[in-house]
Amino acid sequence: MAHKYGAKKVTVDGITFDSKAESIYYQLHKNEPNMKMQEKFVLQDKFRLNGKAYREIYYKPDFTFYDDAGNLVKIVDVKGVLTTEFKIKAKMFANRYGIQITIAKKVARKDEFTEKVI
Repeated sequence: MAHKYGAKKVTVDGITFDSKAESIYYQLHKNEPNMKMQEKFVLQDKFRLNGKAYREIYYKPDFTFYDDAGNLVKIVDVKGVLTTEFKIKAKMFANRYGIQITIAKKVARKDEFTEKVI
């Protein structure tokens, strides 16, 4: 299936990434010992209302970074376009976990990124 914004899946080190930019960010940070990828965070728990079941809402950032004590210190999502859905999930994440998300955007024709906390 084609990606909504033209990104093509790329495989590096046996890991399939949603975009070339995401794979480059991984290559730049893969040796950091406290980095994890695609970790699931619940934003809203599942619940029932009037007999109807509602699924949980979750967010899986591209990269998470922890300090040596195991505390979450940085969340990174590699994005070209910030969708409305992403903006809502970013607010829900910040509210529930008390940490803002860093958006990494690839610099054109370079293996570099600009980062902005939202």
